[in-house]
Amino acid sequence: MGITPLGYQSQSLRRRIILKDYREKEMKYLILAYFLLFLLWCTPIFERIPEIIENNYKNIISIMEGVTISGVLSLITFLGDSLISSNLKDKLVGLFFIPRSGQTIFTRISNKAVNDDRFLISDAISRYSGIIDNIPPQKKEKLYYENTQWYKIYSEHKKEGAITQAQTDYLLCRDLFIETLEFVVLYIISLFVFNGTVLFSLHFIFTLLIMAVITNVSTHTKMNRFVNTVIAIDILKIKN
Repeated sequence: MGITPLGYQSQSLRRRIILKDYREKEMKYLILAYFLLFLLWCTPIFERIPEIIENNYKNIISIMEGVTISGVLSLITFLGDSLISSNLKDKLVGLFFIPRSGQTIFTRISNKAVNDDRFLISDAISRYSGIIDNIPPQKKEKLYYENTQWYKIYSEHKKEGAITQAQTDYLLCRDLFIETLEFVVLYIISLFVFNGTVLFSLHFIFTLLIMAVITNVSTHTKMNRFVNTVIAIDILKIKN
């Protein structure tokens, strides 16, 4: 049986490829940046370069240890991302108390709290009036109900290019945030495990925390965009 040319692959297969490709560059670049900053601020490598030139073998070994530790931490961070479930990632993004956008979308539509110029809020209220009228009063049931109703709509249109792109942007920002959190935890652990080789750096901690804030805010922004894109596509399909 021959290999099917790329141009004839199914849309679902191409979509999976697109969703996986977002990890290939951006996440590796971020890990590389953390790797270099770790070497610069958290190891004595650059301070001992002059001594290396003088053939001080002890310092050469110390530098090799620093590079190895940094490489191992970077590898664990990258691989560890695959071990964390999507559900846990979403909870970490929401800091365990902020619900996902899909869990509140219909409440926000009914309250006219959705700001998106791709559809009229009146059209959304009319389109989803049946869903809005049946939203449970209990918080847990409400979040579950709204998310399942939104997911049904998403499943109908998930092959749309705009939705795939919005989802890819959201997943990228989410995983960059998780990657940053992992590196924070691993760095703190390494301070105790490799005491003396790994140095405490306020600059590095501050950089990681700033990146965590930026990637978290970006994730919420892209998540809202993704959820709203599904709604916008659904309303547009109905109108057409």
